[in-house]
Amino acid sequence: MRVRTVRTREERRRPSVFMRLKADESFRGVALFEPDPEAAEKGENPGYFEYYDHYDKAGNTYVPCSGEDCPFCAANDSPSTRALTAWYFPEAADAKDQIKLFTMNFSTIEDITDEAEEEDGIIGKKIRIKRLDDRGNYKIKVLPDKPLTAKQQKDLLKRLEEDVLNGNGMEGLVVAQLKRQIERLKALDLLEEDDDDTDEDEDTPKAKTQTRRGRAAKAEEPDEEEDEDEDEDEEEDENEEDESEDEEEDEDESEEDEEEDDEEEDEAEEDEEEETPAKVSAAVFTVTKINKKDEIFDLTSDEYGTLQMWLGDGLEVDYAVIKKDAQVIVDAAQDDEGDLIITAIKPKPARRTRTKK
Repeated sequence: MRVRTVRTREERRRPSVFMRLKADESFRGVALFEPDPEAAEKGENPGYFEYYDHYDKAGNTYVPCSGEDCPFCAANDSPSTRALTAWYFPEAADAKDQIKLFTMNFSTIEDITDEAEEEDGIIGKKIRIKRLDDRGNYKIKVLPDKPLTAKQQKDLLKRLEEDVLNGNGMEGLVVAQLKRQIERLKALDLLEEDDDDTDEDEDTPKAKTQTRRGRAAKAEEPDEEEDEDEDEDEEEDENEEDESEDEEEDEDESEEDEEEDDEEEDEAEEDEEEETPAKVSAAVFTVTKINKKDEIFDLTSDEYGTLQMWLGDGLEVDYAVIKKDAQVIVDAAQDDEGDLIITAIKPKPARRTRTKK
């Protein structure tokens, strides 16, 4: 067995075939699909694949729904609608960058379906997509550029299948992602079983609660089960959303997880003063600065030093209580881009003083 090595600087870049947009970012590309799941099911729409997935908050990632055998569905976690779409960028200098994939959330699928109905189809037409915020809202506009010919569309879809999808189709990418996530969940289950065995050996019985995957979890662990509003990107999206993502981001796909891991490693600089933790649980911080408009918090603690975090989608904050110099208890996790996303935040309870009777 040999370790895979990086042989050139170009290999180090490893540009991803997947596109992700942050708030206020946009792209102009030619659609290589129609937002029609029925045509895709018949094999007539190879640039489009619509499916269901779940947001795994514990793993901060998206997991395609496996149907009857889905552990998330078994735990009553409702899936969200996603669509993997193919795009052509004729202005790209490198032919390898001309065909890209973009994952849409439910609301974006609805919007682009409306555009397709108004425009009598969108395949071969140039479209501008802009991400409006970190909640998975996008703006879609069909541009007046000359559409591709039927022959151009056929040639590009052939390139998509051969150069990007490697003959496995869009579904093959999603299935490969599902397999990786199932293996990850199995590994986590084994670790939990080892922890349970350790607890039994120490004769320290603990009350159990049910996790989203239907396994027992220790009662003292903080409850991170919050409803994911995944009519977004991802977080959609993953958040990303995608995530995704992102944001929230974006909007993680056969090599998506591996590429995201590599991107996170590339972003970690050797001279960085402190490494950003992958996860923060019930940690006490002091608020040093709040950007209410962008929902960004600067927090500091003895354990983690100074960290910058973004408020997670759907969280409400009472800024009259949570303000500068206030002490707060925070749960947070890194998204696909390495940013810390707050999943829970509350003021630290004031210490009670006893009075003598």
